[in-house]
Amino acid sequence: MTRRRAKPALPKREGADTSAHAGADAGPPERYRHGDTIQSEPGDRAGLEVRRVMTQNVLDRYLIRDSIERRQFDAGMKLFRLWRASGGSPRVIASYGPRAGDAQDAHDLSDRQAALRASVTGVLRRMGPLSGILVHVCICDESARAWATARGQAPQGGIVVLRLALDALADHWRL
Repeated sequence: MTRRRAKPALPKREGADTSAHAGADAGPPERYRHGDTIQSEPGDRAGLEVRRVMTQNVLDRYLIRDSIERRQFDAGMKLFRLWRASGGSPRVIASYGPRAGDAQDAHDLSDRQAALRASVTGVLRRMGPLSGILVHVCICDESARAWATARGQAPQGGIVVLRLALDALADHWRL
């Protein structure tokens, strides 16, 4: 005789059965298991609410936990947006053009992307030794704790170094 496992209890959803639209789709229950911060706001149609996940990356989580200030968050997100616009992220969709080689060549970048890539490289050079944690947290979306641990330092020191690096970045961009 086999024992049946009990189904795990789902956390109670925010606003479940308390709003006027209890039958509205609140998204999959798995979304609520990951500890994401979800904010409800009025939608464009009367009486409907829209739920928005507020923690998309590590910098969002640090801002919501008050580990970093808004100015530091803005500086980190500006670096991420520059990196993404420069074509730094891996491509998701393949190019339909003819392949000249196996690796992505420099001529695959547009003039704008090349200028943005040079801008990102210049900013990271100007940050000096602090550029490592900026790349790790802002671009690679890893935690400051993981950066410190990988370097053999105290894990609690990662967030302190991140704050210093983001302050230097915000000063550079005059935010």
